[in-house]
Amino acid sequence: MPLDLKVLYEDEEVVVMKAPTDEELVELVYKFIKSKGRPVTWKELRDEFSGTAGEDRLRRALSRLRREGLIVELRGGRYATPDMPGVMEELEERRRRRALREAISLEFKLRGRRRRGGRAAPATN
Repeated sequence: MPLDLKVLYEDEEVVVMKAPTDEELVELVYKFIKSKGRPVTWKELRDEFSGTAGEDRLRRALSRLRREGLIVELRGGRYATPDMPGVMEELEERRRRRALREAISLEFKLRGRRRRGGRAAPATN
């Protein structure tokens, strides 16, 4: 996807474009993810925006899009819009697994207290 940036100078060997503002970068990142129609990796984003924006600016744009709920971060450092196929199912599975881990952790904590008579285990050095 070619980026729509203002061309400042162009000749046979080089094209110089104006770097996007932070607002424009957020919009460009969102449009890129949306245009792919599937989750994209950090590497894909970095490759697409290298020479246009540094990694710090790219991370800030992703953070803002996540905060605004326009994109979600999936396992493996992939980014997607919530309306992409399979995304909501993956997020629901992640929530279910987290709740299960927390329940198991709580169960082990409660079992440990019962075995020690409700007291904390003595510190060992």
